[in-house]
Amino acid sequence: MEKRLTERITEFELANGLHFIVMERHNAPIVSVHTYANVGAFDEVDGQTGIAHLLEHMAFKGSARLGTKDYLREAALLNSVDEAFYAFWEAHEAGQASRAGQLYAQLQQLVAAAGELVEPNAFGSLLQRSGAVGLNATTSHDATKYFMSLPANKLELWFALEAERFQAPVFRELYSEKRVVAEERRSRIDSAPLGRFQEAFLAAALANNYRRPVIGFERDVASLGRREVEAFFRRHYGPRNLVISVVGDIVRDLAEKYFGGWRQEVLPAAAPSAVEALPRPSQGPMELQQAAKAGPAFMQAFYRPGVAHPDAPVHDIISDILSGSRTARLNANLVQRGVAYTANSVPSYPGDKHACVTLLYALPASDVGLAAVERALADQISALADSGPTVRELQRIKKASAAKVTLVDALRSNSSMASALASYHALTGSWQSLLTETALVEQLTPEDVRGVAARTFTPDNCFRGLVLPLKV
Repeated sequence: MEKRLTERITEFELANGLHFIVMERHNAPIVSVHTYANVGAFDEVDGQTGIAHLLEHMAFKGSARLGTKDYLREAALLNSVDEAFYAFWEAHEAGQASRAGQLYAQLQQLVAAAGELVEPNAFGSLLQRSGAVGLNATTSHDATKYFMSLPANKLELWFALEAERFQAPVFRELYSEKRVVAEERRSRIDSAPLGRFQEAFLAAALANNYRRPVIGFERDVASLGRREVEAFFRRHYGPRNLVISVVGDIVRDLAEKYFGGWRQEVLPAAAPSAVEALPRPSQGPMELQQAAKAGPAFMQAFYRPGVAHPDAPVHDIISDILSGSRTARLNANLVQRGVAYTANSVPSYPGDKHACVTLLYALPASDVGLAAVERALADQISALADSGPTVRELQRIKKASAAKVTLVDALRSNSSMASALASYHALTGSWQSLLTETALVEQLTPEDVRGVAARTFTPDNCFRGLVLPLKV
């Protein structure tokens, strides 16, 4: 398998630092493309949370040549919109309600006028008319990813548009898109059964930038204008912070043609570190209790190193042992025995580029208290820390490990392969970590797993979260 992949994959880097990974696959006239921007919510500063996610939305708004009916008129209106927004926000912050109301009405009029000059969804529509499918993007704490598949004979069109997206974007419809994001936050967090608790839990449990929500705090997003968005973009979205993977065809000439002249200095993306301090709070209680309609529920966060640490693959195996299948330990001993409705383990939460947590959570079954669920969880992790997995159990887990599943999925699908190649290169420095991680997992012994579990599942390495029933 390793030889089969390495013979078909080539890499090159442009003079500006933009890295390309290309896997030739000519069995279908389709190419899959994946642009991995090594920047996410972790890179935001306090007071500007949500800006990376907002930029994901803005990346589909086009350029001076795409998405506008008259760019000169539109550009002037966009500047007026910005001036009106900052005047409104200043009045709002000063408590000048009457003036803020007048300025907000003016802002809305200018937004509407600028909107009249927009060709809606021009970027996406052009690609979709050309046969693109799966056109989408995602933002996490660790990265922002843009991806799609399209006919091989339209690959140059994608290069041209991707170059526009990163080298000459116009952040039009920003203030309208902020309303979309605000509604997204309401549905994801404010109205979700455990959304508010999860947000508070991260803020209390983590001392690094994983403590903040990807979608941002409501007030932070409300305060963002085009100046802040453009400044963050210029600071982070340059060639040295991007990895582009293409599965299906050779692209060297197109890469040079459309990206070779791009010169933009950016803050280098923070590299994952094997010696990064664990994000334990330095003070305060190591537990959070809140009452909510969704209660009761129980969470435990155990601090662990990030992806660069040698133990990282073992944490994935530990989570698979606990909750990776219907026969896994939490399901067999909590769910099937009527202690919990559900019980799961998340190996790296809410990201893994930096030091993070393994998250355990359970919803008690009817008439089962939180204390009983906590004891049942403690029994399972103590057993793993004391005795490790059985040989047979570990062999079964290895066959279905996350690393192996990623590799198998990648071999089956152009889009999965493009995603895996870009992600592994960005996080580990080489796409070949996809292969070496699988080999490392195969070499693990029960004692290796027991040792990591014993170091991780200790009382002083734990933050507890209890969602109490809301008393009516």
